[in-house]
Amino acid sequence: MTAKLDATKAKKAVEETAAKTVRFTITMIKIIFILIILYTVAVTIWVYSKEGLDNFLTSIATTSIAGFWAFFLGYFGWRLGQSIEAYFYDMRKKKK
Repeated sequence: MTAKLDATKAKKAVEETAAKTVRFTITMIKIIFILIILYTVAVTIWVYSKEGLDNFLTSIATTSIAGFWAFFLGYFGWRLGQSIEAYFYDMRKKKK
């Protein structure tokens, strides 16, 4: 015996499940980012407290420059990856 499915009830159930999943995912991402920030602050204080004030400023400058280059190269690597992906996608569309 087959049971009939009500399309509106099924659609509402899927929408509710999707909304709950998105809320849960966003909450988990926020918690993970907060933990990363707290860990970074704790390690930074711990490492910089072992060094003197002279090394402290040098370490901050070095870390900030390294962070800039990591962001800069990561961003352009991401953009390069996007352009390569678009190239292959367009190439595949032309073959059809």
